[in-house]
Amino acid sequence: MSATHPVSLRRGWPLWLCLLFCVYTLNAAPDDERIERLQEDLKTLETVVTGTSNASEKGRLQLKLERMNQELRVLQERQELERRRLALLDQQPSKPIDRLRERIRAIDVTVEDMERRIQEIITLRRAAVTERDVAEARLTAAKAATGTKETDTAELNEQLVNRNEMLRSLALQREAAEARLELAREGDRLREFVKNVDVTTRPNLKLMFDAYTKAREMEKSEDKLNLLATAVGNNLQIARETFDLAQLKLAKFDEELVLLEKQTGFFRTDPAVAKLLVAQKAQKRMLAERIPIYQAQVEALRSADGAVAARQELASIEKEAVLQHFEDLKSGYVQRLKWPTVAMSGLLLVYGLLHYLLLPLAYRKEGLFLARRLGRYACLLLAVCVFAGFLFDDLSMVAATLGIVSAALVIALQDVCTSIAGWFVIMTGSKFKIGDRLEIEDSQGDVIDIQLLRTTLVEVANWMDQDHPTGRVLVIPNNFIFKSKVFNYSHQHPFIWGKLEIMVTYSTPIAEATALFHRVLAEEMIEEFAAAQQAADVFRKRYGVDDAVYQPRVNTRLADSGVYLDLVYVAHYRRSTAARNRIVRRVITELEKNPRIQLAYPTAVEIAAAPAPDAPSAIMGTEPDTGSRPPFGYPTAQFPLRPPVLPGR
Repeated sequence: MSATHPVSLRRGWPLWLCLLFCVYTLNAAPDDERIERLQEDLKTLETVVTGTSNASEKGRLQLKLERMNQELRVLQERQELERRRLALLDQQPSKPIDRLRERIRAIDVTVEDMERRIQEIITLRRAAVTERDVAEARLTAAKAATGTKETDTAELNEQLVNRNEMLRSLALQREAAEARLELAREGDRLREFVKNVDVTTRPNLKLMFDAYTKAREMEKSEDKLNLLATAVGNNLQIARETFDLAQLKLAKFDEELVLLEKQTGFFRTDPAVAKLLVAQKAQKRMLAERIPIYQAQVEALRSADGAVAARQELASIEKEAVLQHFEDLKSGYVQRLKWPTVAMSGLLLVYGLLHYLLLPLAYRKEGLFLARRLGRYACLLLAVCVFAGFLFDDLSMVAATLGIVSAALVIALQDVCTSIAGWFVIMTGSKFKIGDRLEIEDSQGDVIDIQLLRTTLVEVANWMDQDHPTGRVLVIPNNFIFKSKVFNYSHQHPFIWGKLEIMVTYSTPIAEATALFHRVLAEEMIEEFAAAQQAADVFRKRYGVDDAVYQPRVNTRLADSGVYLDLVYVAHYRRSTAARNRIVRRVITELEKNPRIQLAYPTAVEIAAAPAPDAPSAIMGTEPDTGSRPPFGYPTAQFPLRPPVLPGR
């Protein structure tokens, strides 16, 4: 078998060559299949060449073998180039923005060309309207003429139908041109969009909001385009069917005309058939004129459908690009939040250190409370500044917006804004602080809290008539700093003046009483006067003026029932009642030891009534007898109006 095989191949080599040539020339398979077949054919041909003994035939086969090898190399090189091209395409980014850019490049229409085309169609339509009006006038005149049959106006009807179809065709062409015009405008808009997206910008809230809003708007645009595409597709289907029916009808006219022509001839004539033949030829001619119009309508609708489909594709890719852009902005914005987060963490750490470690070392009680409150406000303000600096690019726009909003808030919330301004005045003016005792609008109290909108006090005195809390809490808006007088009992130094009024009789030796009371003040209030003098030095250093001379004083005043001795002393504002009680007890003790000093109290004078006259005078009655009246002011009887008391401050 192996010995006879080369012989059989040698005998059938022409047939083999014919088969290889036919397969090689008629093969239209892809490159991969062609390469596989060429490789198989080459193996077969090499076997044939090897088994051929004829030198001339072998030379021809070798030449053919070289050509096939050359073609195989070309195909393999082309296949390698195609693989490299596909590899390059795979390496290219496949983001929606890149696909949108490639799709925009395929738009071959411009706004200027479409606008010129629309103007041309408008001119053609005007001429078509004129022709339609002429055809309509002819048909109306023909119908109005007496004796005109319906068959005589058939051609005019067909002409009017052709004119109307021409107008519809021009209208569809204009709609197609407008659709392509919109496509061109979309292309220009998307080119600007791609250009703006390519520009590197810092992601911010405004860009994210714009991208999100645009994506939502594009969903509505897609719905409108889908409705438009459906309508155009339906019209295109109807136009195609109309065009196909017109062609079929034209073919039927040809068949009918052939039959009618067979019924007429040189030897036989039928007037009715001849007239019908003329009418059918006229209808065929009108239908033949109408078919290009139908074809133009189909082409116009096909163009409009293609433009709408292109816009749909652009809208779909643009939506993907916008959503991808939104995701990129969101991820970039999240990355930007890293630094504000680190800054906020640092602020929280610093606030914790200040709140729990550093401030307790420097402040105590009221000062610590106020320092912590101010630290909290400062950290909050810094946090707002950090977020504003990191999250807003255009701070001038933010400042302008805040200015407008602030103006509106000031008008709407006047009292609130005034209270906030009052807080700044209180904190920067340092006229009072937590722990001070204030008197505001006839209300006294110790400050326990100064918030952004209000100041809280613990009420003192009132019905108690002494420096003792009443148990009530007084809350006052901070705008009182602009409207009311504020009396501070502890500004710069906590000592206030007090006065104790003592009235002695005229028979009391005033000098001895004054010396006694002066000694009482000097002994009982020596520590208070010394401390007040030191506080006065601080007052002098702050304001450059002397507050007062801190020495005990006893002032005298005359009264109706005796002489007032005013004991002027100084005491801490929180211990003024205790100081007064101490002075009163000491005074009572000293008065018990010295009976010469008598306390006086108010008295009333009773004046004796004059005797009644013997007779009335001529006009006003009898003059009273004043000779027996005692001197004015001489008491006839004295009685106390109230028990003697020692007045307070």
